[in-house]
Amino acid sequence: MKQRLSFFLASALGWIAFMIFIRFAFSIYQYSQTSLLGLGEILLSFIYGLYHDISITGYILMLTGLILSLSITLPGKKLKLLFQVLFGILILISLSIAVPNFELFRNWGFHIDGTVLSYLKTPKEAAASTATSTYILLFGLFVAIFTITYKLFNRFLISKIDAIKPTKLKFLPVLLLITASMIIPIRGGLGIAPMNVGYVYHSANTYANLLSVNPIWNFSYSLKKLKKNKRIKLLSDEEVQTRYAEMIESKIIDQDSILKSKSPNIVLIVLESFTSAIIEELGGKKGVTPNFHSLSDEGIMFTNFYGIGDRTKIGTVGIFSGFPSLPKKPVIEYHKKVQNLPSLCKTFKQQGYNSKFYYGGDLHFASMNSFLSNIGFNNTITMEDFPSELNTSKWGVHDEYLFDRLYHDITLEKEPFFKACLTLSSHEPFEVPMETVIKGKDENSLFMNSAYYTDKCLGEFIARLKKLPSWDNTLVILLADHGSRYVGNFVPSDPVKYKIPMLWLGGCLKQKGLKVPKYGCQPDLANTLLSQMGIDDSEFKIGKNLFNKSQRGYAYFTYNNGFGFVDSTQSLVFDLNSNKWKSEIDKHEDAKTVLQYLDYSFFKL
Repeated sequence: MKQRLSFFLASALGWIAFMIFIRFAFSIYQYSQTSLLGLGEILLSFIYGLYHDISITGYILMLTGLILSLSITLPGKKLKLLFQVLFGILILISLSIAVPNFELFRNWGFHIDGTVLSYLKTPKEAAASTATSTYILLFGLFVAIFTITYKLFNRFLISKIDAIKPTKLKFLPVLLLITASMIIPIRGGLGIAPMNVGYVYHSANTYANLLSVNPIWNFSYSLKKLKKNKRIKLLSDEEVQTRYAEMIESKIIDQDSILKSKSPNIVLIVLESFTSAIIEELGGKKGVTPNFHSLSDEGIMFTNFYGIGDRTKIGTVGIFSGFPSLPKKPVIEYHKKVQNLPSLCKTFKQQGYNSKFYYGGDLHFASMNSFLSNIGFNNTITMEDFPSELNTSKWGVHDEYLFDRLYHDITLEKEPFFKACLTLSSHEPFEVPMETVIKGKDENSLFMNSAYYTDKCLGEFIARLKKLPSWDNTLVILLADHGSRYVGNFVPSDPVKYKIPMLWLGGCLKQKGLKVPKYGCQPDLANTLLSQMGIDDSEFKIGKNLFNKSQRGYAYFTYNNGFGFVDSTQSLVFDLNSNKWKSEIDKHEDAKTVLQYLDYSFFKL
C-alpha cells in the first residue's frame, strides 16, 4: 500500500512540475512581453497559475488512482507498460496543445481554445500565415520537450512502479477514497465557485494574468463551451445587419436633459434578484421593498425595463459592457471575447473618473474576476477585504457591511468617481442578519424577507449619502442583475420573470418623480447614460438611448433554451428545442432581427 501511495504522490509532483515547465517555456517564447514584467509579477503569475496546474493534474491523478485501485492485487511490474503508454500519450496530448500555443499566442494574443478546430476545415489557409522556419522550430521544440520529459518520467517516476507489491483488498476503499478526492483540486477547492479562468487572475497587467493560464486546462475548458456554439440562422447575416440598423438607427437625438452636470459622480448598485414582483411601482407585492417604494418618487423610474438573462454573469455583462448573452452562450465564459468588450469603466476612466467595484462575496465565481479585470475594474473590494467575523453568509459578507464600506470609501473619494456595487444577501439560501419581518418558511417568503433586508440596507445607505456634500453632483443608479422565479413562480420562458426595476436617483437630477415607460433592457444603460453625459456611445453598438424620443423601445432576454422579445405591442418567445415561436402572432420580424443580430455580434466579437 505504501508503494502505491508513494507512486501516486510522485505522479502528482511530476505532473505539476511538467505544467510549471510548460509555463516557463511559454514565458521564454514570449520574451518580448515577459521582459516587461518585474520579477515579482512573474513569480506571482507562476504561483497563481498553480490553480490551473493542480486542476489539470487532478484529472490525471484520478485516472492514475483508478488504475492503482483496480490492480490492487497485482504487482507493479505488470503495470509498468500500461503507465509508460498512458503517460506517454498524456505528454503527447499536452504538448500538442502547449507547443502550438507558443506561436498562436504570439500572433493572436490569447491562449489556444476550441475555436482552433474550425481552422482544420481549411488547413492550407491556416498554414499559409506561418513561415516554414516557425514550423521547424515548433516541431523541434515538440520533439525535444517530449523526449526529455518522457525520459525523466521513466527514470524518476515510472521506475517506482517496480517496487509496488500486491496489496490486500481491505485497502481498496482507501485508494478509491483518495482517487475520488481528486475532485477537490479539479474544481479548485471546496468553495462555491468551480475552477474557471478567473481563479488565476491577479494583476492589472493582462499579460501577467494570461501567463498564469494553463493552456492545456484552458483548451479543455473551452471544448465544453464549443458544443454550445451552434449558430442561429433565421435570416442571412447581410439581411439582419440591414434590418437591425433600421431598427436601432436614430437620425436625430431628441432627448430632454435630466442631469444638472455632465460629469456627475456615479454610484451604480446592482441588486441581487430584485424582480419587478417585489417592486410596488411595477405591480409587485406591497411592503417587500418599502424604501425602494419611497425613493421612486424622488427619482426617475423606468417602468418597462428587463434583465437579459437569469444569471448574474449574464446581467453584469449587459450592464457594464452593453453586451447581451445568447441561449447557452454566456459571453463571460469566452475569455477571448471578453477581452474585446467595451465597458463603462474604461469609458469613464478616459473621462478622468476613479473607479472601484464592490462585492461582499468571491469574485472568482462564474469568472467574474477575469471579466471585471478585463473591462477595467482593477480595484475591487471583496469578502477578503472585510474582517473574517463579518463573513457570516454562505456567499460572503452581508449587504449592510458592504454598504458601510461603500459609504466610507465615498467619503474619502476624489471627484469624479464611479463606484459599482453588487449585493448578495437576497440570494439563496436567504439567511439574513435581522429579525424576520416577512413570515413563512416557504421559498417565496424567505426570498421576500431577504429582499426586505437588502431594501432596508439600501434605504439607510441612501439616507447617509444624501448628507454628503458630494450628493448634489451624484447620480445613483439602482437596477437588478436579473429577475427571479420567486413570488410569481415564473417558468424560464415567461417574460415577466425578466422584468426588473431601474431607478435613477441623486442630487444631480433635474427632474424627479418621472416615469419612463419605454421598453428597454440592461445593455441600454450604457447608451442612455453616456448620451446624457455628452459622451460618445458608438462603441456600445447594441444598446439604445431610452431618453431618445425618436428611437423605438423594446427589450429582449435569453434563457438556456430560448429567446424572448417584448415591446409595447407584443411579447414573443422563441424555443430553440422546437425551433419555433411560442406564439401564433405572425409579426416576428423584429424579434428575428434582434435575435440573429445578437448571434451575429457574439460570433464576430
